[in-house]
Amino acid sequence: MKKLKIKKILVPVDFSKTASNALTQAIFIARLTGAKLKLVHIVSGEYAIPTNELNIPYGAAFYTKLQKSTLASLDKLAKNIQKEHGIETSTDVKSGVVSDAICAMAKKGKISLIVMGTHGMSGVKEFFTGSNAYKVINHAPCPVISVQQKPEQKIDSGIILPIRLEMNSREKVDYVVELAKVFGCKVYIVGFTSEKNKEHRFKIKQYVKQVEDYLTGIGIENKSTTIFADNFTKEIIQYAKTMNVGLIAIMNEHDFSIDQLVKGSYTQQFVNHSKVPVLSIPAVPIGEDVSSNLFASGDIPF
Repeated sequence: MKKLKIKKILVPVDFSKTASNALTQAIFIARLTGAKLKLVHIVSGEYAIPTNELNIPYGAAFYTKLQKSTLASLDKLAKNIQKEHGIETSTDVKSGVVSDAICAMAKKGKISLIVMGTHGMSGVKEFFTGSNAYKVINHAPCPVISVQQKPEQKIDSGIILPIRLEMNSREKVDYVVELAKVFGCKVYIVGFTSEKNKEHRFKIKQYVKQVEDYLTGIGIENKSTTIFADNFTKEIIQYAKTMNVGLIAIMNEHDFSIDQLVKGSYTQQFVNHSKVPVLSIPAVPIGEDVSSNLFASGDIPF
């Protein structure tokens, strides 16, 4: 797995409050890393499909006008960012399925990080439909930071690093290390298991100690704890709130469990319910070389 080197940040903009909150976080990260920003608005394909239902405007002329006015608004926003923060900022307007268009742009533009707002969901709608942010996270070629509302704490006020027993849990360690260096912040290592088996609980404590020693050895300030409970997302979100941190780091793939079958994937639960921004990191595909990941490749025995 490659380490997180932030050079280009893609920010989807739908002119909502949550998108504005995400843009604020993206600007902050860009200022720290020297990254370029790209603002994009996706015009849903439905605007270009002729229909007489509900008297909705349609047709090529309407779409062209909408695209031009949206691009003008993005350009104005980009100009203000460049003037106020000195960040190189470009813009684009695309049409199509929101999540597909964003992921395609990220891949083609070799984007390092996507920062986007999410409105969150609850109940039946949450499980069956999901959100654009969740769909982007599932298919994006790069890490994604999802922002639901204006964070109570700065994004650099600390990072929650959950450690579980599944294999890919350790893959996010080096990403978090890189961000901690950029932010100059503390990492909160949280070992979690719902298993009541003593062997599993002992093993998770060992994992936490190994990560703690690793971070300490490379000069990253850290604090560790273990949580034995049933609800993974609820406990991590609550711990993040208790510690007043600015970011929760998770993998975008997890082991299958009955809990996920009932409530949706852990990633989906975090994106929909966490008021703290969530960094979702793509898992390494099976068979891919992970030798560039110092922690995952075996410098620390598991």
